[in-house]
Amino acid sequence: MTIDLTVLGSAGSHTGEGRLCSGYLVESGGTRLLLDAGNGATANLQRFVALRDLDAVVVSHRHVDHCIDLIGCYYNLRFDPAFDPPLPLYAPDGVHATLTALLSGDGPMAFDDVYAHTEVAHGDRLTIGPLQLSFARSRHPVPTVSTRIEAAGATLVYSGDSAGGPDLVEIARGADLFLCEATWAGDPDAYPRDIHVTGAQAGAIAQQAGVGRLVLTHIAGGTDRDAVLAEARDAFDGPVELAEDLARYRVG
Repeated sequence: MTIDLTVLGSAGSHTGEGRLCSGYLVESGGTRLLLDAGNGATANLQRFVALRDLDAVVVSHRHVDHCIDLIGCYYNLRFDPAFDPPLPLYAPDGVHATLTALLSGDGPMAFDDVYAHTEVAHGDRLTIGPLQLSFARSRHPVPTVSTRIEAAGATLVYSGDSAGGPDLVEIARGADLFLCEATWAGDPDAYPRDIHVTGAQAGAIAQQAGVGRLVLTHIAGGTDRDAVLAEARDAFDGPVELAEDLARYRVG
């Protein structure tokens, strides 16, 4: 069995020219999973699947460039007569509170009318159709998870936002495709600590984890994308490429 990955948005922290924020459609055996829902990403999602046909949503953390589109999805689903609620939502601490607060004061409408939220944390595992998911803590200023997705021998790992570290190396170990943030390029000491990684650091993580293929995403709008790619290629022996919005990958 394979896992199909579609990049819905690949920009880091804010939208860029022609690029939306973090969002990925993961499909296998008829199951459809939305992985993050940053600014504008669900517009691209609807090119491939109706929101009502999603089986679940996984959000890496509460920063709006990874979850804000779930508010728009709320209104889409709340008034869709063909939607059979609720839509399962798996996310770390802080996501549910952030999103429910954005709907407070909107009369009788409530976030939980549409979503069934389950909090996930380091070491948690769950099954969605043929997909086996496991989570690891990520080094980031708010509670964040990296996600490993497996289906009959195919393995996709998504870093979420991360400053790297041994937990990310371990959850990425041996993955067929490693979708890793690479927000910056150049000297890591030129940037705030414990927030994101550079292209070189992403490549080094992929090398340590022994992954098969590295796809770099969440590159900030002001970052030189070619520099990110060159750094990662210097640090990782395997194939490396930059994620592009609407790019599709088959894993396994």
